[in-house]
Amino acid sequence: MTATKPISQHFREGTYRPDRHADRLSLPPSDLTEPDWSTVIGDGPDASKVKADASDIWRRIVPALSAATRISDAQREVVVTFCTAQARVWEAERIISRDGLLVVGVNGVLVKNPATTVLNTYANILKAARVELGLSPSAAARITVIAPDEDDDPDGIWD
Repeated sequence: MTATKPISQHFREGTYRPDRHADRLSLPPSDLTEPDWSTVIGDGPDASKVKADASDIWRRIVPALSAATRISDAQREVVVTFCTAQARVWEAERIISRDGLLVVGVNGVLVKNPATTVLNTYANILKAARVELGLSPSAAARITVIAPDEDDDPDGIWD
Protein backbone atom coordinates (compact mmCIF):
# COMPACT_ATOMS: atom_id res chain seq x y z
CA MET A 1 0.00 0.00 0.00
CA THR A 2 1.41 3.39 -0.98
CA ALA A 3 1.32 6.19 1.56
CA THR A 4 -0.63 9.26 0.51
CA LYS A 5 1.38 12.46 0.22
CA PRO A 6 0.28 15.36 2.38
CA ILE A 7 -1.49 18.11 0.43
CA SER A 8 1.26 20.56 1.37
CA GLN A 9 3.80 18.30 -0.33
CA HIS A 10 1.74 18.41 -3.54
CA PHE A 11 1.81 22.21 -3.34
CA ARG A 12 5.59 22.25 -2.74
CA GLU A 13 6.27 19.84 -5.58
CA GLY A 14 3.87 21.50 -7.98
CA THR A 15 1.75 18.35 -8.34
CA TYR A 16 -1.41 19.74 -6.73
CA ARG A 17 -4.55 19.12 -8.76
CA PRO A 18 -7.90 20.37 -7.48
CA ASP A 19 -9.72 17.43 -9.06
CA ARG A 20 -7.59 14.98 -7.07
CA HIS A 21 -6.62 16.84 -3.94
CA ALA A 22 -9.36 19.39 -3.19
CA ASP A 23 -11.30 17.06 -0.91
CA ARG A 24 -8.25 16.60 1.32
CA LEU A 25 -7.36 18.74 4.29
CA SER A 26 -5.56 21.96 3.37
CA LEU A 27 -4.29 24.05 6.23
CA PRO A 28 -3.95 27.79 5.69
CA PRO A 29 -0.39 29.10 5.85
CA SER A 30 0.53 30.78 9.11
CA ASP A 31 3.54 32.07 10.98
CA LEU A 32 5.46 29.36 12.78
CA THR A 33 6.08 30.02 16.45
CA GLU A 34 9.44 28.99 17.81
CA PRO A 35 9.12 26.45 20.62
CA ASP A 36 10.60 26.82 24.07
CA TRP A 37 13.70 24.72 23.44
CA SER A 38 14.01 23.95 27.17
CA THR A 39 10.82 21.89 26.98
CA VAL A 40 11.91 20.17 23.76
CA ILE A 41 15.55 19.42 24.62
CA GLY A 42 15.54 19.47 28.41
CA ASP A 43 18.64 19.74 30.59
CA GLY A 44 21.85 17.80 30.65
CA PRO A 45 25.45 18.01 29.51
CA ASP A 46 25.84 20.48 26.64
CA ALA A 47 22.06 21.15 26.60
CA SER A 48 22.53 24.91 26.42
CA LYS A 49 24.66 24.57 23.27
CA VAL A 50 22.15 22.19 21.66
CA LYS A 51 19.29 24.61 22.48
CA ALA A 52 21.24 27.52 21.01
CA ASP A 53 22.02 25.49 17.87
CA ALA A 54 18.37 24.45 17.44
CA SER A 55 17.22 28.04 17.88
CA ASP A 56 19.78 29.27 15.35
CA ILE A 57 18.65 26.68 12.81
CA TRP A 58 15.01 27.65 13.42
CA ARG A 59 15.74 31.33 12.80
CA ARG A 60 17.58 30.53 9.57
CA ILE A 61 15.14 28.10 7.95
CA VAL A 62 11.68 29.24 9.08
CA PRO A 63 11.67 32.50 7.07
CA ALA A 64 12.66 30.57 3.93
CA LEU A 65 10.11 27.82 4.58
CA SER A 66 7.35 30.33 5.23
CA ALA A 67 8.14 32.21 2.04
CA ALA A 68 8.48 29.13 -0.15
CA THR A 69 5.77 26.81 1.18
CA ARG A 70 2.28 26.84 2.56
CA ILE A 71 3.49 25.53 5.91
CA SER A 72 1.22 26.02 8.87
CA ASP A 73 1.91 26.28 12.58
CA ALA A 74 -0.08 23.06 12.90
CA GLN A 75 2.75 21.38 10.95
CA ARG A 76 5.60 22.91 12.91
CA GLU A 77 6.61 19.68 14.65
CA VAL A 78 8.44 18.48 11.56
CA VAL A 79 10.42 21.74 11.64
CA VAL A 80 11.10 21.23 15.36
CA THR A 81 12.25 17.68 14.57
CA PHE A 82 14.54 19.01 11.83
CA CYS A 83 16.09 21.65 14.10
CA THR A 84 16.54 19.24 17.00
CA ALA A 85 18.03 16.52 14.80
CA GLN A 86 20.51 18.94 13.20
CA ALA A 87 21.53 20.27 16.62
CA ARG A 88 22.03 16.68 17.86
CA VAL A 89 24.10 15.82 14.78
CA TRP A 90 26.35 18.77 15.57
CA GLU A 91 26.54 17.71 19.22
CA ALA A 92 27.57 14.18 18.23
CA GLU A 93 30.15 15.60 15.81
CA ARG A 94 31.62 17.73 18.63
CA ILE A 95 31.87 14.67 20.88
CA ILE A 96 33.51 12.62 18.13
CA SER A 97 35.93 15.46 17.38
CA ARG A 98 36.79 15.74 21.08
CA ASP A 99 37.07 12.03 21.90
CA GLY A 100 37.89 10.47 18.52
CA LEU A 101 36.19 7.78 16.45
CA LEU A 102 37.60 5.09 18.73
CA VAL A 103 37.51 5.24 22.52
CA VAL A 104 38.79 2.93 25.23
CA GLY A 105 36.01 0.56 26.26
CA VAL A 106 35.38 -0.99 29.70
CA ASN A 107 37.81 -3.83 28.95
CA GLY A 108 40.58 -1.44 27.93
CA VAL A 109 40.09 -2.27 24.25
CA LEU A 110 39.43 0.35 21.58
CA VAL A 111 35.77 0.43 20.55
CA LYS A 112 33.68 2.60 18.25
CA ASN A 113 32.69 5.85 19.95
CA PRO A 114 29.01 5.52 20.98
CA ALA A 115 28.45 9.02 19.62
CA THR A 116 28.78 7.57 16.10
CA THR A 117 25.61 5.53 16.69
CA VAL A 118 23.81 8.64 17.94
CA LEU A 119 25.11 10.55 14.92
CA ASN A 120 23.77 7.92 12.50
CA THR A 121 20.37 7.84 14.20
CA TYR A 122 19.92 11.60 14.08
CA ALA A 123 21.32 11.80 10.54
CA ASN A 124 18.53 9.47 9.40
CA ILE A 125 15.89 11.54 11.22
CA LEU A 126 17.38 14.67 9.67
CA LYS A 127 17.34 13.13 6.19
CA ALA A 128 13.63 12.27 6.46
CA ALA A 129 12.76 15.74 7.79
CA ARG A 130 14.76 17.40 4.98
CA VAL A 131 12.74 15.50 2.38
CA GLU A 132 9.45 16.29 4.12
CA LEU A 133 10.29 19.99 4.24
CA GLY A 134 11.80 20.13 0.74
CA LEU A 135 15.21 21.11 2.13
CA SER A 136 17.34 18.48 0.42
CA PRO A 137 18.71 19.42 -3.01
CA SER A 138 16.75 16.63 -4.72
CA ALA A 139 13.51 17.54 -2.94
CA ALA A 140 14.04 21.23 -3.71
CA ALA A 141 14.53 20.40 -7.40
CA ARG A 142 11.06 18.81 -7.48
CA ILE A 143 9.36 21.85 -5.97
CA THR A 144 7.50 24.12 -8.34
CA VAL A 145 6.58 27.51 -6.99
CA ILE A 146 2.96 28.30 -7.76
CA ALA A 147 2.23 31.96 -8.29
CA PRO A 148 -0.82 33.03 -6.28
CA ASP A 149 -3.90 34.01 -8.21
CA GLU A 150 -4.99 37.62 -8.08
CA ASP A 151 -8.18 36.42 -6.34
CA ASP A 152 -6.36 33.87 -4.18
CA ASP A 153 -7.51 35.66 -1.03
CA PRO A 154 -10.58 37.70 -1.95
CA ASP A 155 -11.55 38.33 1.69
CA GLY A 156 -8.07 39.51 2.59
CA ILE A 157 -8.04 37.44 5.75
CA TRP A 158 -4.49 36.15 5.09
CA ASP A 159 -3.02 39.60 4.46
